[in-house]
Amino acid sequence: MYKKLIILMSFIIVSCEATNIDEKPRDEKLDHIAVWSENWKKSAKFLEDYIGWDLHPIIFGAAGESVGDMELVFVDGNGLWIELVEPTSEGPGKDLLELLGDGAVVELDFQSENYQASLDAAINNNLQMLGMDGLPLKDRGRIIDGIIDPNSDGPLPDEYIAYFPYELTGGTAVEIYERNDGDVESILAQRDRMWQREKLNQPIKQNQPKTRYLTVLVEDIETVRNFYKNHILLSDVGSVTDWNGHKLSIIDGEGVYEEKIFIRLIQPVASDEIMNIFKQKGSGHVLEIGIEVNSLNEFKQRINLIDENVKMVDLSGEAHNLDNPWSVDSVLNENYFYIPQDISYGMSLKIFEKR
Repeated sequence: MYKKLIILMSFIIVSCEATNIDEKPRDEKLDHIAVWSENWKKSAKFLEDYIGWDLHPIIFGAAGESVGDMELVFVDGNGLWIELVEPTSEGPGKDLLELLGDGAVVELDFQSENYQASLDAAINNNLQMLGMDGLPLKDRGRIIDGIIDPNSDGPLPDEYIAYFPYELTGGTAVEIYERNDGDVESILAQRDRMWQREKLNQPIKQNQPKTRYLTVLVEDIETVRNFYKNHILLSDVGSVTDWNGHKLSIIDGEGVYEEKIFIRLIQPVASDEIMNIFKQKGSGHVLEIGIEVNSLNEFKQRINLIDENVKMVDLSGEAHNLDNPWSVDSVLNENYFYIPQDISYGMSLKIFEKR
């Protein structure tokens, strides 16, 4: 039930016309992550005010018997798009929100320049791809329910989306899709067109905090490394190293922004807070969004101008004191703290500076 609910929440389906699959390469790139939200307006305002990111003005909607009603918006995470999804009616969306909680990162979304070729490659590798309902993929992932108004004028467009099997991804919902920039109804095309963005190599704002990585907890790091290397075709998949007693692999997610976005895979081994979270959340859990700032002191001062009582915390939620205002990662050369989740609306945001 959990996996089916995870997969049901994705509503970023972009049109693609049936073309010769040899016309262009696959070239999967990480475009956005989906974050579950009890109230997207509150979550977005937090990201605007506290982090300094920009909310895209378009409010998208989705509806359908298999998904329920949804509102969704995009926040420019300056290195990764953050899609806030709020279920607004009873149904699978509400069920998922109750199961995972406010602020949970529920999937990683890769756009493929050639969805049909990507899907054929998966099928040729004997992968059982999944649809939005969590069941075996039908009709090559063509989706209408929840996205397209069947009473609208003109023919229904071809829309496709697919998810990889969880046994390969380590439990994380990983989606592929192909966008058609010629389709005026395409959500992602509308998003980028309004801000005069190209779909690839989107600019980084150097004066804002930058999303640099996602940390994902997995049970079998080698299986997940091989998935990203062999099925998403990411070229820079780091070897497995020791990180504070755990296994670590750092992967270049080859995102749509002009600077790199990484996926940090951690296989918990040591008995610590990370292991505790892993035991609670399970394999595939996105532990955190890693956000780089130039100065932790300056960032904290800016936060305290908004609310002077806010104290930064460690991974366990314990507040730092004045003598030790942040944690130190000597392996990855970072000083960092977390924003308390009671003010971040459940989002696990790790703020760091390079040492």
